[in-house]
Amino acid sequence: MTISWETLGTVDPRRVVDARVQLHRAAQAASAPGRQLLEHRPDFSEQCLRWAGGPRALAQELVHGVWPFRTALRPSPPAVVLLDANDRVTAELLLDGHTLEEIYLWLEKEIPRRVGRPLLQPLQRPGEGLPEHGAGTGNGADDDEAERFSVIDVAAFSEIGRWFGNAHRLLTEVAGRHPGASAVRCWPHHFDIAILITLDQNPETARTIGAGLSPGDATRPHPYFYVTPWPYPESRELPALEGGGVWTTEGWTGAVLDTPALLSAGPGEAQAEQAESFVAAAITACLALQNQDFAQTERS
Repeated sequence: MTISWETLGTVDPRRVVDARVQLHRAAQAASAPGRQLLEHRPDFSEQCLRWAGGPRALAQELVHGVWPFRTALRPSPPAVVLLDANDRVTAELLLDGHTLEEIYLWLEKEIPRRVGRPLLQPLQRPGEGLPEHGAGTGNGADDDEAERFSVIDVAAFSEIGRWFGNAHRLLTEVAGRHPGASAVRCWPHHFDIAILITLDQNPETARTIGAGLSPGDATRPHPYFYVTPWPYPESRELPALEGGGVWTTEGWTGAVLDTPALLSAGPGEAQAEQAESFVAAAITACLALQNQDFAQTERS
């Protein structure tokens, strides 16, 4: 094992689903300041979050001002927090009992005093495509009927934090072995944490491999590691994978390591070795498939 790893599976995966959905919604508020206050980039990475090990939170990049700060989402105890340049928490709003709109209003109150000027416009609220859940769906802070975040299962939120922390360490190590890899980023819309390995930057022959962790989604409710090539391979004969991985071709094509397969390895170090083995094997398989398709294209 080459990375530190916190044992997963001490909480029933079925209990993690509700915590994941609530954090997914809260991540929209935590990522909103970057849309307005960070310099725009072609890949929209100014909206992303990155795992910060000290505060154990998903944090945006530093916003400069009177008091430089980073907005972050902390899984446990669940809160949207403001960090200083040294990743110390300077303000926090616990999710429990609040609506998503209340979190936005809190940020709109706290941020101007840190940047030293009013916001040019309200923070952008989330659009469509978020997972359905009662928590955080209220339309206003004064709406008595508004659904509020509910942090009853504290252990489940802590488990989500362990998944993200482990994934960050694993993907950081993987990125270090691939020169064309991006930084490890959490994309708030899908709430996955991932790297993108660019193999060819020519627009006509561009090839990439994405590797990451999804904490769960509509088709797979529990966390899973994934590796996916782009373009998708033309071959229908996909190679066997090590580390308990399987291929999915429904909606997208990629290699997947589901929660049961990872947890079956055992605790701690065994889980880390399983995840490392899967990601390495899946990347190798995706490279082979892409090289095969590229060679066929060149011959034609």
